[in-house]
Formats: sequence, structure tokens, C-alpha cells
Amino acid sequence: MVFAVLMLTLVGCEQRVGEGEPAKTNTPYGYYYLGDEEVAVKSCTTAEGVQFLLKISPLEDVMTATTYAIVGVHNDLLGKELNVEYKYHNDDYIFVYEDPVCYYSHLRPLQSGTIYLSRSASGTIGVKVDVVLYDGTPFRYAAEGLTVPENE
Repeated sequence: MVFAVLMLTLVGCEQRVGEGEPAKTNTPYGYYYLGDEEVAVKSCTTAEGVQFLLKISPLEDVMTATTYAIVGVHNDLLGKELNVEYKYHNDDYIFVYEDPVCYYSHLRPLQSGTIYLSRSASGTIGVKVDVVLYDGTPFRYAAEGLTVPENE
């Protein structure tokens, strides 16, 4: 009995959760990376006000998604690459990430990296986010020519 438990423990240590090649799915929105995890983006939406916000999610319905990332920049900074070490969080940029296991609040500034958001005259969106979250976890997402469905 002890031998069987020891063998199961040893076998269980051989393969860690999240290792191996992820199954690729077709997605018009690309993939984001949180740490070493690659996640297919299946939906996105935007919101406008003082800041231009982009919300992406691996779930089909972005409006009710429990897993999502929100990135935004002040409207005056659209089309410019922001170095988050020299800009003010919540004024110049915003970043939020939430899933059922972790939450990265907009209340804490990012450690380092850059954010770029643009919107063309035709309405397509360009985004490049390559940042380190406040606990040292990297987050990356890049896409060009995104077309986002109209908010209902």
C-alpha cells in the first residue's frame, strides 16, 4: 500500500499541470499569455470615455465573462506606446486581469513594460501589451486589425 502511494506520488510529479503543447483553436482575436500559459481569445469588446478600454476573454460571451483582461489608455495616448514605469496607472493607463483563481486589480501599478492601443478611422483596433504585473507575472497580448462587435 505504501509502495503504491509512493509510486503514484512519483508518477504525479512527472507531468505538471499546464506543461505540454496546448491545443490550438481558431480564434479571430489571437492569444494572450499569462506567465507561461497561452490562452485563446474568443471574444472582445471596447468601451469609450476618458479612456479607451479593450476587454478580451477566452470565454464566448465577453460581457458576462468571469475570465478576462482589460487594458486601456487615456484617449490622448491612443496610437502611442506607453512605458508603464513613466506613466500614471488609472490616469494614463489601466490594466485588470481576473479569472476564477487570481485577480490583478487596477489599484496596483504594473512593474514594467509597454502598452500600445490604436484605433483606425475605419474602426479597427491595434493592441500590443507586454507588461510585468505587480507580482512579477508577465502578461502579453498583441493583435492588429481587430474588428470588435458593436456593444448592445
